[in-house]
Amino acid sequence: MQRSIETQLSQWQQQQAIDKVQHKIMIRVPSGADNLEPCPQKITIDPPQGLPFGRVQRKLSCPSLGWSLYVRAKVTLQAYLPVANRNLQRDEIVTSADLHWKMLPLKASDQDVITQEANLLGQQVTRKLRKNKPIRAAYLEAPRLINVGDEVIIEASSEGFYANMLGVALDVGKEGDAIRVKNSSSGKVITAYVVAKGRVRTQF
Repeated sequence: MQRSIETQLSQWQQQQAIDKVQHKIMIRVPSGADNLEPCPQKITIDPPQGLPFGRVQRKLSCPSLGWSLYVRAKVTLQAYLPVANRNLQRDEIVTSADLHWKMLPLKASDQDVITQEANLLGQQVTRKLRKNKPIRAAYLEAPRLINVGDEVIIEASSEGFYANMLGVALDVGKEGDAIRVKNSSSGKVITAYVVAKGRVRTQF
């Protein structure tokens, strides 16, 4: 049981590309196990489901004798993670100056925690990030490059043709978003795609 959990922990660490982790496993074998006949062969353990830390449960079976039981374990885990070095408010953009690394305990609810600094830089905060707490992916999004009322350059292209003109954004947009833009010269409202801050692109 312990080897099974340790193997899953190692695999999880590799998948998340975390340099350092510390863990402690406390296994609780049910009292009814004392009444089972010793298994003459290697006990089988059901494939793991969910995260390898927090409260973990495995089904152990002895095929030749036909018995099985559920064994529970409490797995505490600490991981070396990038975290905010100050409270970051909604709409702030994360920079390297906002981050440092810290060993932190993880809970089962931290399944979408971000483990790499590269996945934090340049992201926009959607919910307050607290200092020295694991950062979950749900608290971040790609930054808004255009806001309602922004003056933008509309780039238009077709086969062998390119032009640009000024417009005003009627929607908020992130890179790749389709937004409505009003052509400042003609007054016509078109749909264009955000390509950079202050720039959108459309095709004729």
